Amino acid sequence: MAFVGEVVDINDSAFTAALFANDLQSYSFDLDALRQWMIAFVVCDFNIDVGVEIEYMFPSTELSATDIQTICFSSFPEKSNPDRIEDSAFHFKFRHTSPNVPHEENPDDPEHWYGYCLFRQKRDVSARRNFRQKSLILLSQHEFPPLFSHIVKTVSMLEFSVSPALVESACSNIAAWGAPEIGIKELPFLGEILEVHMFVYSFAQLQLRCRQLIMPCRPPHNCFPLQGLMSRTSSKADLRVEYKEIHTSEPTGSWSRLAHLLTSLSELYIIFERALLSEPLVILADDPACASEFVSSIVDLIRPVPFGGCCRPYLTMQSGERSSLPLRHYLIGITNPFFLKRIMSQGKENSQPHVVYLAGPETRRKAPSMFYTSFIERATDPSSHIMPNENKGYIAKDPSFLRKLDMLLQDPGSSPQEIERFVRRHFALLSALFLAPLNRYLATLTSSAPDTNIIDMGSFSEDDFLESLSTYGCSVHFKGKTSFHRHRTAEAFYHKFIRSPGFFTWLEMKMRLQNADLKKAEE
Repeated sequence: MAFVGEVVDINDSAFTAALFANDLQSYSFDLDALRQWMIAFVVCDFNIDVGVEIEYMFPSTELSATDIQTICFSSFPEKSNPDRIEDSAFHFKFRHTSPNVPHEENPDDPEHWYGYCLFRQKRDVSARRNFRQKSLILLSQHEFPPLFSHIVKTVSMLEFSVSPALVESACSNIAAWGAPEIGIKELPFLGEILEVHMFVYSFAQLQLRCRQLIMPCRPPHNCFPLQGLMSRTSSKADLRVEYKEIHTSEPTGSWSRLAHLLTSLSELYIIFERALLSEPLVILADDPACASEFVSSIVDLIRPVPFGGCCRPYLTMQSGERSSLPLRHYLIGITNPFFLKRIMSQGKENSQPHVVYLAGPETRRKAPSMFYTSFIERATDPSSHIMPNENKGYIAKDPSFLRKLDMLLQDPGSSPQEIERFVRRHFALLSALFLAPLNRYLATLTSSAPDTNIIDMGSFSEDDFLESLSTYGCSVHFKGKTSFHRHRTAEAFYHKFIRSPGFFTWLEMKMRLQNADLKKAEE
């Protein structure tokens, strides 16, 4: 039986429609076609007597009690400001426990679902707290944050109450899209055309397709896109239909806003290193939007290396997901300082997370010793079990990059696109330089069979690679006063990387792309 939640106001005109939506057994669209993209829309309301509750789901869906609880707790901020009336868009990820929901599974990650949420509050003198809070969640098996975040924003913009009739129209549009496919699709949605760029799995296939379409080359894997690829201005602006270009592999956040929230711009290098090594990272922000956007931007920062640990864009203290966090490899966004205290107290001394403290939008960036005083005081309190960050890193910071980024952030004439492109391209180059010695060594493992250029990944040897690194060197500037010290620092960092989950995930990605090209060659 599908879950039927209570509607807060029984006199609301949407009450009958909401119950009808929960009990509906037939639809005006193909449910199987819709479930290729998403599971359901969920509308949640905050009831001051019982907390967050589900008003309705559309289509009617058999979710487990655990999943319902996770969605309710994750769809509202753990703290809210009644004076803040702007929307907050964020997303979360969770391990679902609803095996009876018929849908097309994501073959890369069938165990997890994603919630794309838009939280909104508005003043209402008839309410007990003088304002109402509501969240619209798009539940999906696919990790397409830019696409689905745009959809929930569009639906919520049209109506605060988010009536089932409006949600049904949105579902009808999505069901008509056809199955998710690689390449570029033009998808109609509520009066606009979404030009959606989806990742593909074969670089050769992509190059051929792009030559046919006379378009820039796009990435062959969801972790393969290089940073700095920006959405272009549509050439269809003269038409009477609004066009929106969306890249499903892009981060949801923008460094033009997020960089302002860091205690120091140089912390970007520490974040980059720890993400490459899949070491614990905790993002403590004022609101879920900042937390989830920063996590999304970190994952993008290290491409084409996938983050090899557990990644949660937004996690609440009440969520059941917190108990499943690994002890060593995770990247999570939170907003509750007490949750941070619990995470730190559970970690071992050699696996303490690096905590990125993000300020609120009204806080200006200050010196680290003056910034976020309450958190730093709590970190140095022996009774809190929270240790301050150790900022010892391996990669030397680029002073010219940091100076120019600081100038761009302070210059009111700088566009968000310019700042975004500058940051992403810098770390794209850093990632490429870091991977160059690995790619050079892997090229020596090419099969000796005639007419083949297949890399034998199983022959990888850590000792042989480090010997190759010693012979040919590395273009990344590592810390050290002398060349000997810099080489030892590079060896130590590569030694940690090739034993990290991120390395094995990256190697598996290369094998998948290699096998895809093989299959295509055989056809």
